[in-house]
Amino acid sequence: TAAGEGRHGVDTSREYLLDLTRSARPSQADPEFDCGWRKLAVPFAVQQQPWLSPVQLEQLHDALQLTALCNVSLKDSLRHHQPPTRPRPVRAAAVKVYVAPNGDDGHAGTLAAPVATLLRAQQLVREQRGGPGNSTTPAAIYMRAGTYYLNATLVLEAQDSFLTIAAFGHEQVVVSGGVLLAGLQWRPRLHRGHDSRTNNNASQIFDAVLSPGQAPSYTFQSLHVDGQRATWARFPNANPELDLFPAGYVMQHTQWTPPTYEGVPCAPRQQCGVSVNLTVPVTDSWHGMYQNWTVGVGGSCSVYDPPQSPWCSGDFYLERQFPEMHYRRPSGMDTSALAQAAQYDHPNGAVVHAWRPGHWYTWMFEVSSTTPGHSVSVWTVEKNQNNVYDKADSKQDNQAVKYLGTFNSYEDCWRACNASMTTKGLPCNAWTWHQLDFGSAAWNGGCYMTVGGVWGPTAEANVVSGHGPHTVGGQFLFSSTRGGNQGGEGSDTAAEWFVEGLAEELDAPNEFFYNTSTATLSLAYNGTGSTPPAAVVVPTLAQLLVLRGSVDHPVRNVTLSGLNFTATRRTFMDPRANPSGGDWALERMAAVFLEGTEDCSIEENNFLRLDGNAVFLSGYNRRTRIVRNHFSWLGQSAVALWGRTVRNDGTNGDQPRGTLMLSNFCHEIGHVQKQSSCFFQAESALTRLQGNIFFNMPRAAVNVNDGFGGGLNMSENILFNTCRESSDHGTFNSWDRLPYITEVRDGTTPSSVPATNEVHHNFLVSNYAADGGCLDNDDGSAYYEIHHNFCVYGGHKSDFDGHNKVSHHNLHVYPNVYGITCLAIGAQDLPPQGYAEGYHDNTCILPAAGSSYLRIQSIRGPDSCLSGPAAKAVFEAGLQLGNNTVYAPAGDAIVTCQGKKVAVQEFHQQGYDTTTKISSDMPSATTILAWARALLSLPSGK
Repeated sequence: TAAGEGRHGVDTSREYLLDLTRSARPSQADPEFDCGWRKLAVPFAVQQQPWLSPVQLEQLHDALQLTALCNVSLKDSLRHHQPPTRPRPVRAAAVKVYVAPNGDDGHAGTLAAPVATLLRAQQLVREQRGGPGNSTTPAAIYMRAGTYYLNATLVLEAQDSFLTIAAFGHEQVVVSGGVLLAGLQWRPRLHRGHDSRTNNNASQIFDAVLSPGQAPSYTFQSLHVDGQRATWARFPNANPELDLFPAGYVMQHTQWTPPTYEGVPCAPRQQCGVSVNLTVPVTDSWHGMYQNWTVGVGGSCSVYDPPQSPWCSGDFYLERQFPEMHYRRPSGMDTSALAQAAQYDHPNGAVVHAWRPGHWYTWMFEVSSTTPGHSVSVWTVEKNQNNVYDKADSKQDNQAVKYLGTFNSYEDCWRACNASMTTKGLPCNAWTWHQLDFGSAAWNGGCYMTVGGVWGPTAEANVVSGHGPHTVGGQFLFSSTRGGNQGGEGSDTAAEWFVEGLAEELDAPNEFFYNTSTATLSLAYNGTGSTPPAAVVVPTLAQLLVLRGSVDHPVRNVTLSGLNFTATRRTFMDPRANPSGGDWALERMAAVFLEGTEDCSIEENNFLRLDGNAVFLSGYNRRTRIVRNHFSWLGQSAVALWGRTVRNDGTNGDQPRGTLMLSNFCHEIGHVQKQSSCFFQAESALTRLQGNIFFNMPRAAVNVNDGFGGGLNMSENILFNTCRESSDHGTFNSWDRLPYITEVRDGTTPSSVPATNEVHHNFLVSNYAADGGCLDNDDGSAYYEIHHNFCVYGGHKSDFDGHNKVSHHNLHVYPNVYGITCLAIGAQDLPPQGYAEGYHDNTCILPAAGSSYLRIQSIRGPDSCLSGPAAKAVFEAGLQLGNNTVYAPAGDAIVTCQGKKVAVQEFHQQGYDTTTKISSDMPSATTILAWARALLSLPSGK
């Protein structure tokens, strides 16, 4: 936000986000301890997954930055690990069918005479079983090595129960949703322009005209070349797999066209379109500001399918409804930042990706039309503006900024800019000069150019910047039906952005564009001028395998094992909805999709370079096993669960329940959409997450979108390097803004009180911008028992009427909850009697004298906090404390409540939390790590 303060006083400014994401090591961290937890993460991961391959261990080692930060070699990380080998289990099957890429669908499907397609193999299994009545006969489809390009989604039904689809032995089997374009004849053409990656002034472009049988009729947005993602031509240039925010985004202030509904501009603090409130009162328990279940139907939420969302209800989130907690989105944007905007031939269909303010998620908008701007053909000079602020070191070159020399005037600087084609081999369209009295000898008189003319200056005294010929005043107008529905709460504006799908922006290695009118595929291959391969793959299918049954006729006991799934298309423009009251919106789609199943298993598979979700459990699913899979380089989430209810009544059981997510390895996700996680669930219950390794993603690793049913058991997982591009979040995130009725708590009685969620014995690291606590139990989150976790850089959090969460026997090291503190309860009064938060028997180590032990916003009732016996009774009814051990330099820690700050010793003297100990005897890094080993049951010295 403009002031840098988001909801409940959290700093959501760009500067704060960039400061957090600049390094994986927080500023408050002790380097010795920081290296210690990183080293400890390796044996913990190996203890959970002893079969990790050398490649996976190298990926883990690199993500932990053990070499860069701690001078630990990869050899050191690998030296004690020898993964056990075991044959892939062979399941007994009365019916066996074999399939191979070189098979023939006219064959019998035997090992000697395999068929060619999964569809034919499925037909043979059905035939050999003798019909649907024999669907319990164990059967197997064994796939021989090679790549299978599916031309349609394989759908398994109830009659396909008790079926295993697996790789034969340990053969490498690839199931692809792509179309193979083979025999391409590439013709080179020289595209003269700037290449911001190689800093060459020309990039080699190759064209291939597709044959009538090859040519898609649509402008495809994805392409795989040499097994890697190519980049749909975009501005600014970036590789979405390798570059993290802010690289590849327009950072300058952009004018966004206000929201409209059916062409009519929306008033700033009113509903955007009229939604009908559908509200169900809930009276059996206290839920604070989220007492009733409610959605708004129609109006601006017509963009969802079904057309409803709590974010359109006039009964939802009354304390914060406007401007941020009501769905709305900009209807267009100014294109002044796009130097070539006036020259775009066919911008319609391009896609703008933009962060919602606060960096909670990214929107995708399809451009439906444009309005022209006007050209400025002279230098525009702006004083006290620095276009290279925080982008370069003094007198140094990097990819984004080039040093042009030291000069006595800004006129001399722009002359050097004009001469840059000769001196740097690059065109210069934007420059910055530091005045001779700038105030730093290293910078005084320094002249710099920004590569590609990127314009996004920061106000700074005694600096002059300018940019050259450009277009101002043009607009992209966004489709009202395609895009802008990828999240929940809305905003009238967006933040940083990029645009893709423009032929004129094809100017950097790895970029491509497909012209449907000429059937021409264009590719800037790899920047070397070498000819692209004769075969590429166009991700085309949204889903590869679908298991679809019903509550009455479920698909049962299907196993998918040992397969490599890849090359599904993007799905962020497909129909979406808000699953319950969390921040998310998503589509019910994935490479492997289950609905109406029982006792199915997805095990030991590799999900690689899928542009949508990898696995989705929709509606009724029971006891699904997702075990020992590898998820990486995904466009969206690894695993998502989303049930169905009748309004807030979940007693119909039409939800995923009893899901096991065990020993999975998930990393490098969210390359297409940033609201992505390794695991997400909504309207689901009784999930077990155990022994998983999750790292390297833009947002939280685990998201629980609501409190439906409860019964989550999360243990022995390691989560780190989350929130690398987003803010106001944590490694784990939960919400509970809508109360649901289920019978899960005791198995029989319908109630809005869920079963308790248990989170224990996890290794949780809140680095990068995961500043929302060890667990970010956000708005209304309730009924959690959080214990015996090693929480690195995160404390206990509750806000917006969260309640009934108890933290005990955790180790919180240098904890942060939007500031250094062991425990923070913000944006709410303490809960009422019977709904207390709890914090006891924890060890909390504070990094500096004067740090916060407790930070409480307020208590209930007329008395102010810490004001006397009545206030004490209200305090202790809402927060139960005891037997914690807090280490602080000089024993100096404070308690803040309702604006009052007192030393912990004075807090004790007033009769509060008298069994908690404050110690000045600060433990060493070695001691802390020994405590962590004991907590996590790791042998000492391991």
